[in-house]
Amino acid sequence: MKVKFWGVRGSLPTPPTSEHIREKFIKIIDSLNPEILGKPDQIKKYILGLNNLEAGIIGGNTPCIEIRVDNKILIFDMGSGMKALGNHLIKTKQNKNGLDLHIFISHTHWDHIHGFPFFTPAFSPNNKLTFYSPHPNLKERLEVQQDFRFFPVALEHMSAQKKFVLLQHNSSIELGKIKIFNSPLYHPGGSFGYRIECEGKSVVYATDSEYKNLDRESTKQYIDFFCNADLLIFDAQYTFEEAIHKEDWGHSSALVGIEFAVEAGVKQLALFHHEPDRNDFEIADILKKSLDYKKINFPRQQLNIFLAMEGLEISI
Repeated sequence: MKVKFWGVRGSLPTPPTSEHIREKFIKIIDSLNPEILGKPDQIKKYILGLNNLEAGIIGGNTPCIEIRVDNKILIFDMGSGMKALGNHLIKTKQNKNGLDLHIFISHTHWDHIHGFPFFTPAFSPNNKLTFYSPHPNLKERLEVQQDFRFFPVALEHMSAQKKFVLLQHNSSIELGKIKIFNSPLYHPGGSFGYRIECEGKSVVYATDSEYKNLDRESTKQYIDFFCNADLLIFDAQYTFEEAIHKEDWGHSSALVGIEFAVEAGVKQLALFHHEPDRNDFEIADILKKSLDYKKINFPRQQLNIFLAMEGLEISI
């Protein structure tokens, strides 16, 4: 099972600013060993060895995740990151027999669907797109987004074959060896998490959710849904303090994600749906505080915590 992040930002696309790029340049220069100055090959090697937090970007596109498992391509949400995914699929996978893509939608707020009109595989009549969601009238919602008042290309003019599957709440479906469960999450307008299982491996995608009551009875359904997941992709848009002050805004924090992950025996926790008003340094600081929190409160727990970043690929 391979998981790739194509969009990791919440609410709206957030391109890096020139100021932010300059700050990264300054930090890189400050970190250079004086002994390699004037040696271009060594400088290049040093820079290529830096991670995205140091010499790249976390990413400004809104949610889109690709999971490849059992020779199938599953896509979770259609934020602006979906455009780059579509271009990649056209270059690497498109063939005369067409692509068979399975698209699961957590909810239809703009940041989770506005990448679809730019998804190039949707314009090939040989391709088959199957949409899954517990939300009713998904096709109508996408049609409204592409009404000529708002977008120049109607949904019906995207020539790929389209099928819409309405999922029952708290149900599961099977695609070959894959089993996919859904669970309602607390978010304005409603949102749904997905658990993907195949041959003993599991990934949970739980974005856009607020956890108002953290007592054992209220959280049991989430603990059960996350239980023993190899990877939990978790909405960590707010700090813990922000989540308290933004009640009913529908998002959570890294610290709540850690508490859930520890209780549920999760192996890896990806902090996701990053706040658009935060730059990479500020998001990196949230990761640092999260690692400190885990070290202080759960020092013996084997839990790998990291930031979801565009382009990051994980094998489960």
